[in-house]
Amino acid sequence: MVAVQFAVSLLAASTAAATTKRSSGCSADKAPVSLGERHDVTLSNSNRTYMYFLPTTYQPDKPTPLILSFHGASRTSDWQADLDRLTDPYFNTDHIVVYPQALQYGDTSEFIYWQGAPNATADDVGYVSNVLDELDGKLCINQSRIYATGKSQGGGMTGVLACDLNASRRIAAFAPVSGAFYTGAKECGDPSTLAISCNPGRDDIPILDFHGGNDTTISIHGGPRNGGCLPSIRHWVAEWAERNNLTGKPSEQGVLSSSSSSSSAREYRYGTGAEDGLVTFVYDGVHVNHDWPATFNNSDNWAHQSGPAAFNASSMIMDFFAKYTLPDGGSGDDATSTGAASSTAVQTGSPSTSTPSTTSSAASGSPRSGSSVKTESLVVTCVLLVFTLASSGFSW
Repeated sequence: MVAVQFAVSLLAASTAAATTKRSSGCSADKAPVSLGERHDVTLSNSNRTYMYFLPTTYQPDKPTPLILSFHGASRTSDWQADLDRLTDPYFNTDHIVVYPQALQYGDTSEFIYWQGAPNATADDVGYVSNVLDELDGKLCINQSRIYATGKSQGGGMTGVLACDLNASRRIAAFAPVSGAFYTGAKECGDPSTLAISCNPGRDDIPILDFHGGNDTTISIHGGPRNGGCLPSIRHWVAEWAERNNLTGKPSEQGVLSSSSSSSSAREYRYGTGAEDGLVTFVYDGVHVNHDWPATFNNSDNWAHQSGPAAFNASSMIMDFFAKYTLPDGGSGDDATSTGAASSTAVQTGSPSTSTPSTTSSAASGSPRSGSSVKTESLVVTCVLLVFTLASSGFSW
């Protein structure tokens, strides 16, 4: 009996070790800043800044998932936090959220760009890596569960990270919103066949992409913009499906709507079985402009006069992130699905009027139990060892 209990303990320990990698900051006695608030920081040995947020549930010795959220061109980290609402417990109760800040290349905020945009020259991938390195030493981060999202050019920056050899091995899943995926091509040609340069460091990279049918800033159909070339969004998504070896057409999941079946919002998933939805495209709706989709009024749908969407992108993003983890904290192995999360993206109310249960996967992003080939091998080895010793009369 004792041998069986020991085997169970080894099983639990080996599974946890394979899906969680603790940052060095987990040795701290207390959080470096107050919880539930935004904090502006200047990156060490740099003039670059960023902002971060610790949920009220943060514990200095408990590895916590982290989300990078990138603002759009001409915007700021504060603007992005107000837009995505990932610092609001309505959407997030247990993830650290980091809001990097792009550089300004001219006299006004109009010239704030991320790497990948035609006029940007900074190494923003390196900057993001340095931010994560710095926070690794300050905070208790679950390095197996680092994620990236962003709006417009910030969505484009999310795509740049997904295509980067090293960043793609450090970040478990990516969710661009209304993304501007500049290709660097000198001749745009047909946006539906435009060549896209991408060199990820692993296979099976989870991608969740959102785009509105009436986006007048970054057209869903692609084309020339600001001296650069944009692919059609469906082509960009299909390229990711091909990189992940997901064959066949995507399956349509039906209407996304909080109230009626008249919504034109749709979800399209590539992959089958365990890979179902590894690459997912969300068509925000025929009326949705260059927006961060939400069922309530926000700065995007107010400025574009497009009105609320049929779903909350932030909820879908939290559900999607909860499904994926990096084995061994990003050693280059494939991302592991931790099981299907039940979608709570279609919600009524708004962050200011209602709060979901903390058991909601969209709000809490709680990790699901999963396994990988490496985990299974380790577990089998431990169990065989225990029972071999027990059968030989070894005293416990």
